[in-house]
Amino acid sequence: MNGLDSLLGWTAIGAAASLAALMWPFLRGGTGVFIKLLLGPLGAVGAALLSHLVFPDESPIERLVFAAIGAIASLVALQVLWQRYARSKTTPLGASGS
Repeated sequence: MNGLDSLLGWTAIGAAASLAALMWPFLRGGTGVFIKLLLGPLGAVGAALLSHLVFPDESPIERLVFAAIGAIASLVALQVLWQRYARSKTTPLGASGS
């Protein structure tokens, strides 16, 4: 695989993970879709490039596996951060800390 083929493969895996992640409750509407469709491919490409730096002799198939893991990890991290943020915004009225 040449560089462009690899990049397109990593991006496709990230986009597929993003589409699957749209089932999770998250910021609904265009913003949530945009964030997920951007973060999945970025996580995939980032993880694949990082794996290339750490393991320079791995096969393209192994690099695709790292891309999938990176896309899933970035989307899970986004979901966890969003849930924490949403919980912090819905504090009970009596829990002002006084």
